[in-house]
This record gives sequence, C-alpha cells and structure tokens, in this order.
Amino acid sequence: MDINSGAAKKPKNNDQPEFARLFFAIQPVGKVRTALGDIAQKQAAQSGGRCIRPENIHLTLLFLGRTATEKIPALTAAASGVSAEPFDLTIQKTRFWKRNQIILATAEPYPPELFTLADAVKTATCTAGFESDERAYKPHITLVRKAARHTPVDFDEPLVWHVTHWLLMQSEQAERGIRYNTLHRWRLG
Repeated sequence: MDINSGAAKKPKNNDQPEFARLFFAIQPVGKVRTALGDIAQKQAAQSGGRCIRPENIHLTLLFLGRTATEKIPALTAAASGVSAEPFDLTIQKTRFWKRNQIILATAEPYPPELFTLADAVKTATCTAGFESDERAYKPHITLVRKAARHTPVDFDEPLVWHVTHWLLMQSEQAERGIRYNTLHRWRLG
C-alpha cells in the first residue's frame, strides 16, 4: 500500500541533480534502530572501523545505483504495484565479510516474506525497464565499514524487528558523510 508520494528533496535553488543513487530498503525504527546503533558503535570501537550512524542503518532490498532523477516518478509508479505481507526479522548475531571489510548483523534464517518482497520489487522495476544489481540477493544489515578485524557476537537476546514498511531511498553525500533520504514509503499488508 502506497502511503507517501513525496518527491526527492530539491536543493534550495530548485535545481534537481541529473542523477541520484537509489535503492529500495527496509529500515528499523525505535528500539531496534537504537539497539543496532549501539551494537555498531561497540563493534566499530573494537574493529577499528567506521560505524554506520543509526539513522542510516537499513537492509537493502534492491540496489539500483545511478538513476536519472526524471525517472523517479516512473520508478515509484512501478514499485507501487508491489504487494507483500509484513514480517518479523529476528536479528541474532554479527558477522564479518573480510573481503568487503564490513561487520554486519544477520537473521538466520531470514523469513521467506523478505525474499518475496525483494523478488517482487526486482520484478516490478525490471519489467518497467530499470536496471539493477544482478548478483544473488544476500540480505544483511551493515553496521561497520572498513573494519580491520571482528570477533563474531551471538546475541544473548535476539532483536525482533517487526517490518511494516519498505522504502525507496537516495544516497547523498553530506558534510558528515553519506546520508540516506527516503523518497517514497509503502506499507506492507
């Protein structure tokens, strides 16, 4: 269900950039966001890496990358046809992708509803003529970048994230690093 038809934020001079880095994602709120932010800070301190700010923590459904801003309305329209059910993610541990130098939080197993949503988003956008990442879908929640080391952590008490919305997001360079802006939001169910 479409609950927000807001457009990308325009710079003060009302000139839209020609291209935007776009992706579809789910993003935690409230206690789950705070808890993941705390875990990210602790992991960054231990690993020598750079912590992801809590407001930027997300799980990517589909990465589109560089997309012409004039195509955002068509992209939003294509994605608005996606229908999927709410689901719970039970986040239980941190892991390390040494090659990418990232520490991530994972849920094992990931619920089938997550894969159904990711597949539906990819199908809808590809059918509408948008190109996306062709790699196999590997859901994860990045907590730390440029980590030199990591000791895996299994949580004593798993974090349960009730996922009720999914988003079209834009990655922008800001003074304090990368900022993710929500361009559109849809309700699951």
